[in-house]
Amino acid sequence: MTVTLGTPWIAAPAEELCLDFANTRYWRGTAQPREELAGLGELLGWCAAKAGLPDAERDALALWASTEAAAAAALLAEALALREALYRLFHAIAAKTAPAAADLLRLNGALAHTTPRRAVEPRADGFGWRVAAGEAGAVRLLTPVLWSAGDLLVGKRLAKVRHCANPDCQWLFLDDSKSGNRRWCSMSACGNRAKAHRHYARKKGAGGPETDG
Repeated sequence: MTVTLGTPWIAAPAEELCLDFANTRYWRGTAQPREELAGLGELLGWCAAKAGLPDAERDALALWASTEAAAAAALLAEALALREALYRLFHAIAAKTAPAAADLLRLNGALAHTTPRRAVEPRADGFGWRVAAGEAGAVRLLTPVLWSAGDLLVGKRLAKVRHCANPDCQWLFLDDSKSGNRRWCSMSACGNRAKAHRHYARKKGAGGPETDG
């Protein structure tokens, strides 16, 4: 049994969509990273929320997965392998090192099998790409993610790709700050942790708690 995705159009994805997908595995610098996509259901939910997968197609794929466990597991494994290649590729760029040739090759191989963009079509809320129906698979599900990765790599914002300076975090993001020197995924999370750690280190180095006197 196969499932055909008949979505007639796909909205142009934001360049950072590929980073959002890469970040579905997080706290990568720790001994036990957190996994957001533990099963195909979570992947389908993410694609519906972030990558334009219609609810009807998400439900059809969930029904298919309930009877085709091996094929569903293979689809998930391929999607996660693509995610890891994207993470390594953009983390290397954020670290100002050359991405591994194998990761770029995997991305290009997937891009070669994405749904062709046939025409630009006006919609009520803007424009989208008209695409043909096709058999469901990891590449079809992740087509907007893969487009965004290609667009980011060849676009003007590539130099803004960063990874969080917290070694336990390693979250990827685009630094659109005016100064261009943003270090943390967010000040409310890792930024505040770093500030608290520095404050503790200063007090410890001074020989004890600070006093008012």
